[in-house]
Parts: sequence; structure tokens; C-alpha cells
Amino acid sequence: MKKGKVWGKKLVAGIMMAAIVLGNAAVSTQAATKDSGKTVAVIKEDNYRKTLCKGFLGKSYGSVVDGIRCDCSGYTRAALNRLESKGKSGTALKNVQVAARCTRDWVSGSSITYTTGVAEDDDISWAKQTKLSIGKKNSGASKVSDLELGDVVVYGRGSSTTHIAVYFGKFSSINEVKNYLEDLGLYDQGLLKKVSGNKYQYKGKTIIRQYGSSSYWRIHSTCSGIMIDNDIAGTSPYTSSFGNWKWTFSSGIDIIE
Repeated sequence: MKKGKVWGKKLVAGIMMAAIVLGNAAVSTQAATKDSGKTVAVIKEDNYRKTLCKGFLGKSYGSVVDGIRCDCSGYTRAALNRLESKGKSGTALKNVQVAARCTRDWVSGSSITYTTGVAEDDDISWAKQTKLSIGKKNSGASKVSDLELGDVVVYGRGSSTTHIAVYFGKFSSINEVKNYLEDLGLYDQGLLKKVSGNKYQYKGKTIIRQYGSSSYWRIHSTCSGIMIDNDIAGTSPYTSSFGNWKWTFSSGIDIIE
């Protein structure tokens, strides 16, 4: 297998090599470590994005998932908490818990805990639980081109926090996002209905919305429900209520292709 590209490198102070064993084939994957020597979980981007979407897209703002009320911060916590991997590529991963319960917690300082492991044949050797501080990557809006999968974007006015979203990745158009969701198996082909030039819906709920021409997309909980859109920078008057993009954080999990 080909070695995957690791996203979120700004998160880490050092890089170590971890051998992930698949049956009789050893796969060389980069496992990021903090300067404390703690291993940072590494999972595939399709697994990551599918977890962010499945059971969330189209749900109403404030819907309860896994006992968490999915306002914008609740959705972020609930979605990241669902991340898991059997370690076929990257590290095996379970028991993810994001400590931040509101947008202010991300800014004031929070943590993420999880258990990583190495898969060998049909067994997984689990390590001790890892606890990492969630690192602030930038204060103030940065270039969208600097965003990496695993990043969390926080909005605000003045020193107050107002909204939070998860960076979903770079896609050239709303149609490419729609096709990707179908390729992940989240929707059968034809079930997502284009109701206008900039919106796809499923059963009357908006799933994807395009604002302008940006190719950088986020997923978040809004008053119109949990959806994917491309106004990370907050330039559209339709999303001005979210506030200004003020902080970017690393989620504490690295993503590979």
C-alpha cells in the first residue's frame, strides 16, 4: 500500500514511524506525537468525513444525538466523539471524548482523550488512554488554503465566541460535494434533490448549500439544521449572524488520504 499523506502537521512537535500490520502486509504510516511523546490518532479521511456526516446531516438544530444537544458546539463534540477506527489504515481508535462543551471552552483551553491501538490479524493491541490539549493554531482569520482536515473553526465578535464549525475539505463545487456523499454511501444516487442552483436537500432538509465560489467547505449546526456549506470566511450576508472567523484549532486527530 502507498504511504498516506498526513494532514494537521502543524499540530505536532515531532514525527515518529508506527508500523500498522494488516494480515501479512506491514503498512508504514506516520503517527504524529506531541513533544510529551503521546501518540496522536491517525485515521483515513473518508472515515473521518463519513463520521462527521452519518446520523447528523439534515438533523434540526438542537437535536439530541448520543445524549448531546446538537447546537453548533454540541454537534462538534458529538461528531468527534463518534470517531473510531479498526486500524486497517492509520491507528485503531476508540473512546474519543472532547471535553469542550461550548465554544468558549475551545478558546479558554480544552482537551481530547481517546485510546489508540495497532491492528494485527484479527486482533487490536490497545494502548493506554491518551489525553491531549487541543492546540490553537491561529488567532484571527487565516487563509482558507491553510486549513487542514482535523481543523475546527471558531467564530466570534470582539472577545466573545458565537459559533463553531468543522473544516470538511476542498471541493470544486456543490456537485462535487454531493457526488462525494454518494460515493461514501451516505445517500443513494438521486436521493439528494437540487432545489435551487445553490442547494441540495434530502426529504425537505438542506444538506449542502453553496455561497459564492469558495472551494473550501465546512460542516456545522445552523438554525436551518446540520449542513455542509462553503462560507468559512463568513463573507455572505446570509451567514453574518455566525460572527467573524477568529480562531482555528486542531482537533487532536491527524487525517490521512
